[in-house]
Amino acid sequence: MNKILVLDDDPSNADAIRMVLEDQLFQVECIHHSEALHATVNSFAPDLIVMDILLDQGDGRELCNSLKNDPETKDIPILLITAMLEAQALTKKNLADVLMYKPFDYDVLCNKVCQLIST
Repeated sequence: MNKILVLDDDPSNADAIRMVLEDQLFQVECIHHSEALHATVNSFAPDLIVMDILLDQGDGRELCNSLKNDPETKDIPILLITAMLEAQALTKKNLADVLMYKPFDYDVLCNKVCQLIST
């Protein structure tokens, strides 16, 4: 069973994503605070990370880049999600594998997740 880590500071958003992904038989761990990201990545060892850009004490793009620049975590696919406009989201470079804009269709999310895990 593939493991997915969801980081969203809005628990209701994270729970909705968790339920959709668990319906697809993924094991999902949700965290709501950006400072827990690195410890949770180390303990949970996710196959994929779904992360919001706008977080409580951080920027998902910067956290993504940090993970992608670390030899230990660089190969974990990262799907960033955001309610920002595309022009706003792209003002900072990010190394995410996929960037999705809210609101999004959960079927599209599941398809992207499956594509990222299978590559």
